[in-house]
This record gives sequence, structure tokens and C-alpha cells, in this order.
Amino acid sequence: MVGHDGHRGWVYYLAVQPSHQRQGVARALMSACEDWVRERGVLKIQLMVRHSNQDVIAFYNALGYVDGEVVVLGRFLDR
Repeated sequence: MVGHDGHRGWVYYLAVQPSHQRQGVARALMSACEDWVRERGVLKIQLMVRHSNQDVIAFYNALGYVDGEVVVLGRFLDR
């Protein structure tokens, strides 16, 4: 799932069924996400990955994504 806020694009969810992983599917999906954002005139795209998910971080690094050195803050509203 990809979207934008007018300032930057966001990849919210990207998943590939395990039996289809390591076949270029995720790379193709990310390319489609980037194209979608670019077609709307948005110049930056970003996403969030948990620090513990090193395999996924390595995948995005291989695509040219880098750590944005930001802190994500959140709060559950039912607490």
C-alpha cells in the first residue's frame, strides 16, 4: 500500500508470499510504488522498518534506501 501527503510518499505495507520471495517480486512492487509517487509530483518516498528486521533493512538498503535518522513516536489511544 502506497500513498502520499503532498510532501512525501509513504510505503505503508509491502509483503510477498514466502513461496514467491527472492524472485524479484518485492523489487518490482517497490518500483511500482516509486513510479506511483513520482507520477504525482512527489520527490521523496519513505517507509518504516523495525530495527530488529535486519533482512528487510538490507533489502531496502540494496534498493538505495538509507536510514533517515528520525525517531518515530506513537501512542495507543485506548490506554
